[in-house]
Amino acid sequence: MASMTGPLAGLKVADFSRQMAGPFATQVMADYGAEVLKVESLPRGDPSRVTGVDFIEGESSLFLLWNRGKRSLALNMRTDEGLDIARRLIAEADIMLENFRPGVADTIGIGYEAMSKINPRLIYCSISGFGQDGPMAKAPATDPIIQAMSGVMSVTGETDRERVLVGVPIADFTGALLAVQGAMFGIIARERTGKGQRVDVSMLYGLMSALNTRLASYWTTGKVPMPNGNAHTVVAPYQFFETSDGAAMAGVWGGDGWVRLCEAIGRPDLSDDPRFITNQDRMENLEALVSILKPIIAEKSNDEWQELFSGAGALYGPLLNFAELFEHPQVVHSGLLQSVEHASLGEIPQLGPVVGMSDTPGEIKGPPPVLGQHTVEVLTEMGFSEDEIQTLEASEVIRTTEI
Repeated sequence: MASMTGPLAGLKVADFSRQMAGPFATQVMADYGAEVLKVESLPRGDPSRVTGVDFIEGESSLFLLWNRGKRSLALNMRTDEGLDIARRLIAEADIMLENFRPGVADTIGIGYEAMSKINPRLIYCSISGFGQDGPMAKAPATDPIIQAMSGVMSVTGETDRERVLVGVPIADFTGALLAVQGAMFGIIARERTGKGQRVDVSMLYGLMSALNTRLASYWTTGKVPMPNGNAHTVVAPYQFFETSDGAAMAGVWGGDGWVRLCEAIGRPDLSDDPRFITNQDRMENLEALVSILKPIIAEKSNDEWQELFSGAGALYGPLLNFAELFEHPQVVHSGLLQSVEHASLGEIPQLGPVVGMSDTPGEIKGPPPVLGQHTVEVLTEMGFSEDEIQTLEASEVIRTTEI
């Protein structure tokens, strides 16, 4: 599934990752032109194939969201023959990505030190919960664990209620995007030095980098941040409001934002109220301010307010559920909702690449693979004969899948 288009065209990625963070990272690379070979450990392949509660003819809907545009090689690396195949693939790769617990790749025989010797130009990217060293390096970690430990969960929810998880796997998502970023840093550096290097992505450290606004307050005041519900912590007004037919986020941000909001709601007089002139004034008198704004915003519908706020150049966004989101004119216009023809499931939905590029755009290169779908194809490209492939399959070193 090599691509001749996209900014990453010509790059080969050996993907040994499982579950979400690693596979999502390599899916992004595939969307932008990289040739991604997904190496799946036998007997079951990527565990995300059987993760979750929603399945389409036995295939997890989660796996289908994270693995498009890749080829699947089903391989038993516990055998000498399987390990040899894995090493040969890595020797020809530009990027290798794995998200085993630290030390596991070394035990398997595909760790950084060994692989950098057979491929000095290799960008070896590792994603883990806590990084490659330190007292918790080898501890297991998943998205909820990282949300809890990162400080993010401590500031999520309502002030006087129990803490809650962010509603999407934000730690996995952040880890995936940082892995793409790190791999690209490595590729750029290799252009100058000719040498590969290791990229170490910790999901904990990655999610900590998202603390920025709360961290600024903590370092300035020394006060431990707490949840602030659906209102901004340092800007007012900027929060959740009920409308006549739903709800929305509305508010201000710098400059003349407050004047614009007052214009949008038909209360220009509020911009001159001494209680609300500056952001500091509004934060100090937030309760009084919100008591004025809530009944006003409850009078009109989301559509009405959207038009008024847009006309005034003020911040406004309706609260959309998933069904409403995919029918929203902006999302429809974007073309993000796409579909792809799966080898056994038929047409399945996908979200298209989200980073727009004028000359080398990303695109969905193909469907998520069936386990072992490309084993014969890949081994044939490596020079294995038909008899050798049949022998490897009979010895349970590989699995082939006929489509």
